[in-house]
Amino acid sequence: MLLLPKRYTATLMLFLQAFALPVVRADSSPNDIESTSELLPLSWEELTELDVSSLSRQTQSVKNSPAAAFVITSEDIRRAGVTSLPEVLRMVPGMNVAKINAWNWAVSARGFNDLYANKLQVMIDGRSIYDPLVSGVYWGQQNPALQDIERIEVLRGPSGSLWGANAVNGTINIITRSARDTQGGLLYGGGGTEEQGFGGIRYGGKLSDSTFLRGTINGIQRDASIDLSGNQGTHDYGNAQNGNFRLDSQLTEHDKLMVEGNVSRYRLQGYFIGISSPTPPLWRQDDFGREGVTGSLQGSWKHNTDSGHHSDLNLSFTQTDWKLAMNEMSRSHFVLDFHHSLPEYEGHHLMWGLNYQMIRDNFDNTLTLGFVPDQFTQHNIGLFLQDQIDLTDDLILTLGNRIEHFTYTGWETEPNIRLMWTPNKQHSLWAAVSRAVVLPNRAQHSIRIFKPVLPGSNAFFEAAANPQMLTENLLAYELGWRWQIANNLDIDTALFYNIYDRMQGTKFDGNVRNDPTFGTIREATVGNYRQVKSYGLETALNYRISHDWRLQASYSANRFHVDYDPNIAWFRDPQTEPHSNPQQTLSLRSLFNLTNEIEVDLWGRYVDKITVDTVSNIPAYFTMDVRLGWHPHKDLEFSFSAQNLLDNQHPEFSDILYIPVASQIQRGYLAQVSWRF
Repeated sequence: MLLLPKRYTATLMLFLQAFALPVVRADSSPNDIESTSELLPLSWEELTELDVSSLSRQTQSVKNSPAAAFVITSEDIRRAGVTSLPEVLRMVPGMNVAKINAWNWAVSARGFNDLYANKLQVMIDGRSIYDPLVSGVYWGQQNPALQDIERIEVLRGPSGSLWGANAVNGTINIITRSARDTQGGLLYGGGGTEEQGFGGIRYGGKLSDSTFLRGTINGIQRDASIDLSGNQGTHDYGNAQNGNFRLDSQLTEHDKLMVEGNVSRYRLQGYFIGISSPTPPLWRQDDFGREGVTGSLQGSWKHNTDSGHHSDLNLSFTQTDWKLAMNEMSRSHFVLDFHHSLPEYEGHHLMWGLNYQMIRDNFDNTLTLGFVPDQFTQHNIGLFLQDQIDLTDDLILTLGNRIEHFTYTGWETEPNIRLMWTPNKQHSLWAAVSRAVVLPNRAQHSIRIFKPVLPGSNAFFEAAANPQMLTENLLAYELGWRWQIANNLDIDTALFYNIYDRMQGTKFDGNVRNDPTFGTIREATVGNYRQVKSYGLETALNYRISHDWRLQASYSANRFHVDYDPNIAWFRDPQTEPHSNPQQTLSLRSLFNLTNEIEVDLWGRYVDKITVDTVSNIPAYFTMDVRLGWHPHKDLEFSFSAQNLLDNQHPEFSDILYIPVASQIQRGYLAQVSWRF
């Protein structure tokens, strides 16, 4: 049961009353104005009929997906009034999204939230942006043009049998628009109190009757957040630029080609604590965060035959170069991925595939941070097989398994079984049992860290890597139910019970030594020390009151239990980790077309309290965003957004290991304009 603090009750009631206010529709506009009612996000039937490909690697509707699936459409993104990917993901039930400071985010699914959440696989057009150095996504450097996104497919729960290691608690696939669907020009820009300025330009052209090309350039500058005292002391301002092109070609009746390239540059300020020299002064706190350049090139070839065979070959290469205050890193990442679907035979829909990854990195070691060896190459291979079996007209069984070999851990297997029952058009039920693994990262395998315990401290800790690290294992049990209550009202609910084994952790091994230069030094090691169990519920409701008014609501709840040795001196208290995720979250959205030209959107969110570590307690908060949109012409849009209206500022997350200065997120105002030509 959702229990809101009393001080939020009045706010919530006002929010619900705002939903219920009667509104008189104004007269229609001239004929050249495109009605915004046509832009309202899709109805339930349209949403459930959307084709998604992330669950089965072939198109199927959401209502026929035996998984906790959620689709964010391009209109959902536009009407959210935001400028970053994590903000968009807040609308997904079961997603934990918290802003750490101006550029850094903690994003996860079904718990274990952190700056680098290692159990969430994230892709853009099938190309993984998961960082193998730290096991997670560095969201500060992911700044694609949101206007180029067609949809975002989110799967909560494991999908390792299809997407491999690290697709444990969730998988996100960001699908961009084809070049054919982005013909002509788009110019947009804006600014506000937090996003000081942003903008972009896109243009798409036709090379032939079957070949289309588009290019996009965009950038953003963000202001610094404030510290816990309300002062401008975080110095976490920064800027990022991004350039992208995409080519789509229908080569033949049976062959499609897609080629996409991307270059992003970012410079993000912030404090960094490290050892400056082996002689006093021993440590320094730098007003410098991270800067780097990432370039990627990917290609996709799709082939089908009249007999029902479908093949998909994907190649990608990503080059990443970044610099911290005291370190530099260069990494090359090559991926080959192929899968093939066979024609249906006696109720069987077989699919198989293989993949290969090469990851080569090079580090500039320092006293604070180093890797042994400083150069390393990984070669990972995988093979998967899946059979979707039509047991009856309304009962479908899916069996799948992936076998992978990793440089770090050797062979791993990730099986899954799913059952889908659709007794009628109003109800669909599904169940799943799956195993997935989290791969140890480069840091856990070969890092050496030497840092002050706290800024200004005369005590230091030295953490050594563990080349014998094993994968984390998840055994997941899931149940789901979709119910179309009426033509304009539906509910989607998922339950899960997860058992995590060989969970990674860092402990002090008992060795304490006194160094004549550095003083007290405690030694720590990483390893597979813990078991965690979790269970939870996620539900989403979609209610289309009228042609011009839609309500969306979602609620998530979870609980954790940690098994660990209390006699061990842990670097991070294992009991606080489950509490780094809110036990309850609630989201309410109202999307309303006031007139043919004016949109009024409200978005309220409640997030339960969290304990990130022994010194960082984040209180619960309720916040509201408002967006006003105006379309004076079908090709011109103005919008104004106000975020976090109920507080001047509040903290959402903290990570003292990576970000020594904790921040608060301020109320913000944002104005945008876009013009299509």
